[in-house]
Amino acid sequence: MSSDAHRPDPHLGLETFVKRFFTSQGADVDARDGQLDVLAPGELSERIGIPSFCSLTFGEADPGGFGIHYGSPLLEKIAETACEAMPLAVVRLAFHYIKSQGFDRLVAELFTFHGAVLMVTGSAIINTGYLLLNCRYLAQSDEQKEGLFPLTFNLDTGAPVDDFISDLDAVEKVFLSDAEADGLSSQTAGQVARWVQQQAPVALQDQLAPFQESMNRRFRRDVANLEAYYTELRQEMRAKLKRPGQSDQLVRDRMEKIALIPSEMAKKKDDLFKKYSIKVTLGLVSALLIRTPAVKLFGEATIGRRKKPLTLLYNPVNKSIDPVVCAGCGAGTRQIHFCDRLHPLCPGCVRHCPACA
Repeated sequence: MSSDAHRPDPHLGLETFVKRFFTSQGADVDARDGQLDVLAPGELSERIGIPSFCSLTFGEADPGGFGIHYGSPLLEKIAETACEAMPLAVVRLAFHYIKSQGFDRLVAELFTFHGAVLMVTGSAIINTGYLLLNCRYLAQSDEQKEGLFPLTFNLDTGAPVDDFISDLDAVEKVFLSDAEADGLSSQTAGQVARWVQQQAPVALQDQLAPFQESMNRRFRRDVANLEAYYTELRQEMRAKLKRPGQSDQLVRDRMEKIALIPSEMAKKKDDLFKKYSIKVTLGLVSALLIRTPAVKLFGEATIGRRKKPLTLLYNPVNKSIDPVVCAGCGAGTRQIHFCDRLHPLCPGCVRHCPACA
């Protein structure tokens, strides 16, 4: 038997990619004998330079110009268009064992309820979702710094979750196909955008701290040099005023220049401040939608003589409990306060409850 029978088709992966691309863009695709018959939406066909209906062949370019092979102009246009959308993968997790008791102790270890006592009254296994976002940042100042950082949110509560990626590697998982996976609704996508705007600055603090300190150090150095320069200039100009034989007009001119030194120095300081200010641009690189079982904890917080129902979520991936979402600002917190109307609040919102306002 010829060894060619066991040799993989080099165009099989490419054909699959192109077919999935057109399908995801709303085109009708029919695969037959190593080619694809594509009926594409008008906007898409104009963008990549093909007729609304055409047959695509794989291999060297055909006479009609619709051949697709690695390095072909048509494939480059397809890849460029595909990369404009953020790639989203969907995975389902499976666990052979999920914690079912001992939640009171775990809550006591992880959370502090100020002026309140929480008792876990029950639990139930549920299905929930997490969204893991890989984000790119570009910080620009006198220099620039770029890098990647992850953000993870529970899709049901909006709670931000830390230390998720490393724990995820050890969990049994199945990646779902397009037909099996449910993507994000437009409403959920809007919520995620708000969560990212809220949590990204917090996540970036550690990433940008050395860069920010470097820019602050340069700013302080240049301001000190600037102040020393103008101090010396003022002293020099005042010393010239003491020279004999100067006309009244020359004295007045030099005194006016001395008077302008503070405003000129302030302008220079403002220029330095703008030079060393940091502008941060964020972008989403990829997303992983995680479907997983979890444990919903039903609790009751006792605040004085009043009681407040409160639910928590045990996350079997990192074997922890997700933070409580502040009713005022939406941030995740493990230091929980309650306002007069019993809204759970983070320390930053406890003085003036935004939910009550």
